[in-house]
Amino acid sequence: MNNLTPREKATLEALAPCIIPEGGSVPFSFKEIKYLPFIEEMAESVPTHIRWVIHFNLWFIEYLGCLYLHRIKAFSKLAMHDRELILISLRGSKRFFIRGIYILTSALFLIPMYKNEEVMNAIGYTGFKNGENKIT
Repeated sequence: MNNLTPREKATLEALAPCIIPEGGSVPFSFKEIKYLPFIEEMAESVPTHIRWVIHFNLWFIEYLGCLYLHRIKAFSKLAMHDRELILISLRGSKRFFIRGIYILTSALFLIPMYKNEEVMNAIGYTGFKNGENKIT
C-alpha cells in the first residue's frame, strides 16, 4: 500500500538535498540514503493521526513554505538556494508550531540516515550493531 502522493514524493525529493548533508564525516549523501522507502513504510505502520501529521507537514512545506519568500511557487519547484532559505526561516521561527514542522521534517530524513550502520560507525556510535544493543 502506498500512502504518499506523487506531490508528497516530489516534496521529499526536494527536501532531501537540503536536510541530508553531502560529504564530510558521514559517508552517505542524500542520493545514497534510501529515505523514500523508509518514510513510505513508516507511514504505513504508524497510527492514522500520526500519518495525518506527516501528510499535513509535507503539504505545509510544499504550499505554504513559499510565503516566507513571497513567491507563488511550490517548494519542489524552487531553486536549491530558495529551499534552503525556507528551511532556515522555519528553523528560526519564533512560533513553536512552525519550528515543529521543521523538526518533524528533519526527523523524517535523519532517522533513516542514522540507522545505517556505516553512518553509526562514522559518527562513533557503537551501541547498536547487527540488531543487538551492545551497551551493557
